[in-house]
Amino acid sequence: MTQISLTVRHGGAPDDLQTYAVEKCARLDKFLRAEARIEFVLERDHEAWKGEAILHGSRQHERFVAHEGHAEAHGCVEKLVDRIARQLGRSKERRKDHHGPAMDVDASAPRDAGGDEPSYEEVVRRELDGGTDAGKAGKAARKAAKKAEKQAAKAAKKDTKRGGRK
Repeated sequence: MTQISLTVRHGGAPDDLQTYAVEKCARLDKFLRAEARIEFVLERDHEAWKGEAILHGSRQHERFVAHEGHAEAHGCVEKLVDRIARQLGRSKERRKDHHGPAMDVDASAPRDAGGDEPSYEEVVRRELDGGTDAGKAGKAARKAAKKAEKQAAKAAKKDTKRGGRK
């Protein structure tokens, strides 16, 4: 549970403001690991409320500060809690491990389903074996496909030039 202190300057606070702040801060517990302390400092400025919330977190030197203003004291507290929640969410996201779940021992890495290109292991085996006729045939096929692709691009370029002259 979080410790909440509420200070109001320049005027009195509504009677249920402390309980309202406790209710709103209950949703912050999902971001916090241990006991934390939140200080609300509200100030009545003519017809509006200005507020500051300071969260002293469960981690060493963890501190979040939010400033907000609103026409009502309850709205000011709600906006302050929202801001602190956003800051805590970003902080938690930064702390998370983004490497993904660990793989099982029996699960293998996903293979590329893309067709024509050989895998790294196949290339290394082929190089160590001194090359095979199948490897040479594959290389010749890739070379012929590349040549046909260049010719098709050249023909398409020629067609567009003709189209521009007419």
